[in-house]
Amino acid sequence: MAITGNLLPANAESVETDASAWVALTNSTNPLQANGGTLGSKSMNFRSIAAGDVQIGLAARVTVTPGAEHWACASVFPPGVGAMSRIEIRWYTAGGSLISTSAGPYVTASAATWHQVGAVGTAPANAAKADVVIRPNASVANQSWFADRIFLGLTAVSTGNLLPFNTETAEVDASGWFAATNCLLSVSTAAFMWYQSLLVTSSAAGAVMTRTALSQAPTVTPGVEYVAYAYVTPSVSGLPLDIRIYWRDASGTEISSSSSTWTPATSQWTRVAVVDTAPPNAAAARIAVAPTATAAGQQWAVDRAVLAPTSALMVSGNLLPYNTSDFEVNTSGWTITGGTSARTAEQVLTGSYAMKLVAGGGDVVATITTPVTGIVEGLGYQFAPCLYQTIARTYQTRIEWLNSAGDAVRTRWQSWASSPGGWRAPAMGDLAPEGAASVRLSLIVPDAALGEVLYLDRVQLTLGGLTVKAEAAGGGGAAITLRGLTTGGPTYNWSLVRIVTGSGSLPVRGWTGDLTSQPVIGDIAVARDYEAPLGVPVQWRVILTDAGGVVRLTYTSDPITLDAEITDVWLKDPGLPQRSVKVTVATPMPTWATPARQGVSRVRGRRLPVVISDVRGGKTGDLTVVTETTADREALDWVLASGSPLLLQWPPGWGEEDMYVSIGDVQAAPVVDYSEFHDRTWVLPLTEVDRPIGGVTGSADRTWQTVKDDGSTWSEVLSGATTWLDVYSGA
Repeated sequence: MAITGNLLPANAESVETDASAWVALTNSTNPLQANGGTLGSKSMNFRSIAAGDVQIGLAARVTVTPGAEHWACASVFPPGVGAMSRIEIRWYTAGGSLISTSAGPYVTASAATWHQVGAVGTAPANAAKADVVIRPNASVANQSWFADRIFLGLTAVSTGNLLPFNTETAEVDASGWFAATNCLLSVSTAAFMWYQSLLVTSSAAGAVMTRTALSQAPTVTPGVEYVAYAYVTPSVSGLPLDIRIYWRDASGTEISSSSSTWTPATSQWTRVAVVDTAPPNAAAARIAVAPTATAAGQQWAVDRAVLAPTSALMVSGNLLPYNTSDFEVNTSGWTITGGTSARTAEQVLTGSYAMKLVAGGGDVVATITTPVTGIVEGLGYQFAPCLYQTIARTYQTRIEWLNSAGDAVRTRWQSWASSPGGWRAPAMGDLAPEGAASVRLSLIVPDAALGEVLYLDRVQLTLGGLTVKAEAAGGGGAAITLRGLTTGGPTYNWSLVRIVTGSGSLPVRGWTGDLTSQPVIGDIAVARDYEAPLGVPVQWRVILTDAGGVVRLTYTSDPITLDAEITDVWLKDPGLPQRSVKVTVATPMPTWATPARQGVSRVRGRRLPVVISDVRGGKTGDLTVVTETTADREALDWVLASGSPLLLQWPPGWGEEDMYVSIGDVQAAPVVDYSEFHDRTWVLPLTEVDRPIGGVTGSADRTWQTVKDDGSTWSEVLSGATTWLDVYSGA
């Protein structure tokens, strides 16, 4: 099977067909196919013509990427101990002119066995092709050499790694490392990734340490969190090992270090890690692997060594510290009640470790030890812990908003039900309330049986999440902004309902009708609710349902109370809220009539009549209102002009219920018979009707004139807006 990423053709890589992909260049016989190898059952054999430099290369050069770093390697079988060989990459222009050469070091064979030669180099800007050349140094004529598993490809360091390829993997040599204390460095054929690793051998009993070379001290930023990790396999179990970050200032002086202690086992690769924040005056950093030896000759193979900002390894925008989120060092970022926790590799979502929770019987509560600071009031945040359950059960997520004194401002819960097996990421959103300065997150497993197990990994706190924010808007309505509608995915639908204590929930009117089972077409939606009652607390709830109509996630806004004047009522046009008007009620108050629908039959021979009746009709009555100015009169005329049903809304203390009414013949009489006195008394004959169907057109307080007033040019109007919805809503 071809090596992933190899730019060489398959027959050049493994010589399984013949040796025709290779040619003799200098002091060599033509390559031949031989039996045995490290990749497949064949290899390439060639012989020196005389003592000295021997060179074989590709029969056809391969295309490379200008400006990119490339790595070449090959397995070589030497003629004996002490034989030297190396590999190099020769860069050529498109016209075939040699530009430069990237040569690897000579490798001296410690035995007549297969070993690796390697080279790393960056293709020049004008490079188009490359040749791979294997160069033994023959001590006599007719020396026989073998080569197999030959590779040329782009280097690839681990995500976010600030260390170069050869320091991470030692695929060329150990030059990326420095033997700092009581050790010798070499390379090992044991490898976690690719083919080689760094091999640290103790010179005596006691402390051992190897650091990245002085040239491998990448720049770091003060205040940024970093992780250093490596995969280690020792020759002796039970020996403690530290992994460290040494922080250096701009002058190169080491100012402090961060350390974590591990005890890796033999016969496996253990990921060891340390996480810390770069101190205020840090400018660069080196990492170190520091085991403790009990004798000379003890060895530790080290591979995939990484120094990276933790932000590169976590979900983008995660506000939690890396170890609190991913448990790659320990579980110290969490406080557990009702059970125990441990770092584990039994079930892992990302990285090498997760947290294992074991119930002690009863409720288990896992809470982050240190609340997250830097919270901004009014922004939405999403808490999404990834869980692996071993039994079907219900669990809860909890968000506690804390003020600057650490007191809880508000607490929200979300319950989840899930089946066992597989990782799940329940996403709970919430808006940071007024006064919030930090947030504390918890996972609750209620009524857990003794010994019940749950795994936690990749815990996230990010901006976003499903939220609803309601604010008072002009025209006696509420402006409602929904965010995070895509939380459930594109197959989900959403609905928006209004909640008033004692009245149940009712759908909110949208642009084409009630906002029920709306397809998710974007993360944000904006609505205006002009039917919300006045003067009482009102909340709005968004409901996400899956394709089968099952409710999957909800969020309820904080309550708001819309202003209600003591003497005024609202007449609102549900389809065109710009027509809505607030008017002052005059005496007399309506005398409501609820007409009976019945027929009375007086039957001969009976003292009492036979009455046949139907449901009683709605209210009818006359509402008297007054207007003071010409503008008031025109506004009332405008809302009445359409003849459509209107919503009549009362102040809450009047004991009247909001109702839809049809208004009959209207009378408007001057208060006094004086032409310059514009006060009018209106008598509005009302008949209660059902809530009309249809959607809302426009809003009561935002028009194109409002948009125009936002700026003198389109550039000013569109500044900060990413969609037309932002322009429409004024977001």
